[in-house]
Order: sequence, then structure tokens, then C-alpha cells
Amino acid sequence: MCEYSCAMRLAFCTVWNAERDGVCDYSENLIPHLIGAGADVEILPLGPYIGERSYYLDLAQRASASDVCHVQFNYVHFNGGMPHRNRFLDFADHVKIPIVMTVHEVRLKRDRMEVGHTAAARFMHNSSLWLLDRWSRRMHRKIYAAPAAITVHTCGHKQEIRDLVEDPKKVSLIHHGIPGQAESYGGMETSRAKLRLGLEGKTVLTTFGFVNQRKGYESALAALAGLPEEVVFLIAGGMMTGNAREAAYYESLLSTISGMGLDDRVKITGYLTPDSVPEVMAASDICLAPFSSRAASGALSTCIAYRKPIVASDIPVNREINDRLPCLELFRHGDSRDLSEKVMGLLENPDKTGHLTRAAGHYAERFGFDRVAEELMKLYGSVCKA
Repeated sequence: MCEYSCAMRLAFCTVWNAERDGVCDYSENLIPHLIGAGADVEILPLGPYIGERSYYLDLAQRASASDVCHVQFNYVHFNGGMPHRNRFLDFADHVKIPIVMTVHEVRLKRDRMEVGHTAAARFMHNSSLWLLDRWSRRMHRKIYAAPAAITVHTCGHKQEIRDLVEDPKKVSLIHHGIPGQAESYGGMETSRAKLRLGLEGKTVLTTFGFVNQRKGYESALAALAGLPEEVVFLIAGGMMTGNAREAAYYESLLSTISGMGLDDRVKITGYLTPDSVPEVMAASDICLAPFSSRAASGALSTCIAYRKPIVASDIPVNREINDRLPCLELFRHGDSRDLSEKVMGLLENPDKTGHLTRAAGHYAERFGFDRVAEELMKLYGSVCKA
């Protein structure tokens, strides 16, 4: 533990007391461990799409009364990702103490708009992507120049940001923490959990987390079609915000399920409150993570925390997890046949399933939020010395 830990006054800027927000969940898991490590934490709450400059100036003044300011950076909490709207620099330019930034997502390039809005709006957006990308890159260089130190959860994000800053050494990797979930699932037995969810007698494959296009449901649905009838797919979550693009994707997902004749084998829970997660995890025989995102996944971390056997896409962020400690059964990203074969391999081999369960437990114990807090306390000490 660093020599500053006992007296460290920490301004922790994050979205707070918010439902349907992964950064809030991350912060709620981390802060108790920072306090336990000796930090005197003041939470400075951020909010989605607040455009008033005065809000960020006031936040900066409050932050400057501490020793270190730690910002949980996501675009929506600084008024969005468009360069003319983002307010992070209004905040950072007025903070008089070292800033540590944790970057949860890197979006240097704007996504094509395929669904939602009008056809004209989609055309205007997509035809100007080259200009938006150049503008975005300039904004990111300025944002990443402001903190004294930046932490990320993945090697991919570490390299992306290092390419945009003068001093690459200020960017460090701190793995996404695993929550300290109880292995008892809140006392819920598997058979009772399945009964309550209407999945009695079924083998349940679960993809946990907010419904979005990067979750890879289409691969899971195609794999499900090739699995025995008693195997069902539980989409354990709902939309994060319900904006036009999310709503359009959700409707297309429902159409895909119906078009494949899988209505009786797929269940979507809708948004899960924290109290309902243990029941879903108790009912889950195998978790699926066919994700395409380059960002670390709080949903996957939750599945590891509950010691579930997990079949995950072999994207770089998931390979990183297995490089640290092999606890995921990886399949070729986007290959539904390979996913189906990996699932069947687990269903037919209880020893392998048990091995993955134990490996998830070892990973959870080694990479919990207590370790994240310990690494951050050392980092706070180093920026105070600089």
C-alpha cells in the first residue's frame, strides 16, 4: 500500500445512484475497497447529457479541495461524444489537483447508422463519417492530454490511447475487477430458480447484461437452433436507455427470434434489478458471451463472479482474460457452429464444466476489486509525488 493511503483525500467523479449504468455499477463495487484501503472518498456525481458549462466548473472547484481527482470517464457523462458538445475539458481545465482518468470505452470512430432516425438523417451521418472521425481524433488527443495518469481495462484500449498521448507511460492497464458476489446465489436453488423463471426442466444458456447489438445474440440464436430441444436461451437484461437506435435493434432481435421459429426457446427478462440477478444466475447452466465489443465487460465479470462455466467469443479482450488465467471456453467469433459444438462439449462433459466453474472462482479471487483498489492507491501516490 502506498505511503499516502492513510491521508489520501480522493474526489471520485462518477455517475452515481443510477440504474442501467455499467460505470455506476463499477464505481459502487470499487469505492468500498478504496475506503478500506485508506482513501477519504468524496463522491462527485456526474449525470448523462448535462450541457451547462457552469455544472462542470462547479464540479471542478469541489474536486480541487482534495488531493487527487479520479474521473470515471464515459462520453455520456460529459454531455456526449460529439466534439462540439463534450464538456470534459471545461471540467479538467479548472481542476487544480492531479487527475486520474479511468477510460471505460474508446470511440475514436463514429459508428455507421444502420437503424433508427430517418433515411435522410442516416445518409447525412454516414456520408460525413470521414470528417467526424478526424474531428473526434483531435478531441481525444486533447482529452487524454489533461490527466496525469490514465487507466484502462484492456490491452487494446491501452495501445489506442498510447498512440494519442505524448507520454505513453502515463497509460496503464488495471484489469476490470470482479464483483464479490456470494456463491450461494442468495440461497436460491437451481431448480427453484428455473421454476420461478418458467424454465423448469430446461438446460439454460444465459447471456447477461443490457441488450445491445454488440452482445452477439445472432450467433447464440443460430447455435441454439442446432442444440437439443430442452436447451433454451435466456437473454438476461433489457435495453439500457430505450433510445431510437436501441429500440430499433430490440425490435429487429424479436423479429429474428420469431423468424427462426425460436419463440418457445428464448426468454428475455427485461431489465434486472440487482436483487433479481442471483435468481437468474442460479437458473443458468452455462453463460454465453458471444460479444464483439473491444471494451471490458461488466456483464462477463458478473458471470465470472458467480462461478459460471462460460463460452465466450475469442475476441482480444476475452483472450486477455484467458492469458491471465484460463477460465473461458473460447469459440471463433461469429461462428455459430463452433459455438454450438463448444456448448455441446460442455453439456456432454461434466468434468470440463466443473473445471471451468473452479477456474472462474480462482479468477474471481485473484482479480477482485480489492486488487483494483490496491493498484489505484499506488497510482494516486505516484501522481501526488510528481
